Amino acid sequence: MKFDRRIIYLFVVIAIALPIIFPLNLKVKTTKEVLGVYDPIEKLPEGSKVLLVYDYEPSSGPELDPMASAVLSHCFEKKLKVVGMCMWINTGAAIAEKNMTQVAKMYNKVNGTDYVNLGYKSGGYAVVLGMGDNIRETYPMDYHRRKLDELPVMKGINQLRDFDYIVVIHDDSSVFSWINYGYERYPDRVRIGTGCTAVMATGNYPPLQAKQITGIIGGLKGASEYEKLIDYKRKHGKSGPATAGMDSQSVIHMFIILLIVLGNIMYFTVDKKKRNND
Repeated sequence: MKFDRRIIYLFVVIAIALPIIFPLNLKVKTTKEVLGVYDPIEKLPEGSKVLLVYDYEPSSGPELDPMASAVLSHCFEKKLKVVGMCMWINTGAAIAEKNMTQVAKMYNKVNGTDYVNLGYKSGGYAVVLGMGDNIRETYPMDYHRRKLDELPVMKGINQLRDFDYIVVIHDDSSVFSWINYGYERYPDRVRIGTGCTAVMATGNYPPLQAKQITGIIGGLKGASEYEKLIDYKRKHGKSGPATAGMDSQSVIHMFIILLIVLGNIMYFTVDKKKRNND
């Protein structure tokens, strides 16, 4: 009962670090929710247009960056045109720029031709409404201050309905702006998939059940499923960041369960009187 907790913290560090250094390659089982995002992208023909929304902040990056990278990798492999944007003030635009630039280098994609980052726009649902009417009035220029008409990737993209698929990756409730003011305005044309932190996944099930979104990538587990679906390890020679992270997450979960069991055993084996004095 007087065990030095710093020793526990040391074991926690070891439990997290070892699976990263020496991957366990634990089996990943795909779910229908993740397939609900993967399949619509997989079925798109070459040259189709995808809108990728980065609505999260840096603190959620370890969980959502691998997810965004996996979806973007899938789009580039399929030779789709990708438009990135965000409605999360300040940080979202930089996150989108960093993520898109890194993945584009892996696939030799050209900014402005194969993909573009429109950057941040304030207004929440008003941005979605504006894009539904005229994207160029809502976003006159991209993140690098280039006019959209000068970018080949924007050819044929004038309204929200011109996108063949939309993926909203978020750590808040922004996906509902896209559902309420995007899907509900153009239910015959706008299709939406979402990715979110694990703690927010349950809140996305009602629109999934109502068929307002096609699927959910939930947390690091969902991202690892997506990496499996795109065969990340075979193509890049190593496990994806989400898959590697799941090894650590699985080990630390088992370690915490062990601590809970041991703690209860120790508690109930201590003399009742001593326990009360403590």
